[in-house]
Amino acid sequence: MGSSALEGKRLLVMRSHRKQDDFLELLKDTSSEVLHRPILDIKSLENSEKIKKQISNFDEFDIAIFVSMHAANFAIGWLDRYWPMLPLGVDYFAIGRQTASAIKKFGLSVLCPSVNVTSDGLLSMQELQDVKSKKVIIFRGSTGQDTLKHELTLRGAEVEYCNLYQRVLNNGQKESILKELPTIDCMIAHSGEMLESLGVWDDVEKFAEGNKFSVLVPSERVAEIAVKLGYSSVVVAKSALPEVMLAALDKIFSST
Repeated sequence: MGSSALEGKRLLVMRSHRKQDDFLELLKDTSSEVLHRPILDIKSLENSEKIKKQISNFDEFDIAIFVSMHAANFAIGWLDRYWPMLPLGVDYFAIGRQTASAIKKFGLSVLCPSVNVTSDGLLSMQELQDVKSKKVIIFRGSTGQDTLKHELTLRGAEVEYCNLYQRVLNNGQKESILKELPTIDCMIAHSGEMLESLGVWDDVEKFAEGNKFSVLVPSERVAEIAVKLGYSSVVVAKSALPEVMLAALDKIFSST
């Protein structure tokens, strides 16, 4: 059932395209107008010799972490190619329910934080407290936060990234976003990189034409980036879970 608070609201979502997007599916059930404008395209790094070496040596790792659904899908493709039967003794972790679901479809058991679906939430899990001398591989894009690697290294693990894809600015989508700004009620940005790709508020403001829309983000870390860029009406959801983001949206408009 859609929320009456969202009725008629224009919601701009900048997250990358994915085959199954639970958040967009939830928004379909509201009475809002959803503008999905993926500002970043996902490009796989198919010819990377480093990736080939890391996948070939996958049996040397004790822990594999997947930070996004894109990372999970690309990693599974690589592993399926090189490992018809995966090595035993690897523990699998994911950030986010959709990411975990993609891994489970491959027949693997995976652990993920149930509430705080962030790097910090993953690091708080009991299973990752004692990682001394363990080898960890983190599947991700070519850019991202170093929180996981930094903290796990401090705990005594040997950590390396496997960068499977890169995010590339889609200039056409950026232009579309800028044109929409005068009439939107809320911009939803799931990462700081999306906001950085759009630009600092001083540059964006002239396109908004005085429209003081809210910006919804999934974590304090992304909120810090938004504020640093100059955005003022920043709302932080309790997590990136689709239903939690939707609840935060509902709260924004229920209080206005």
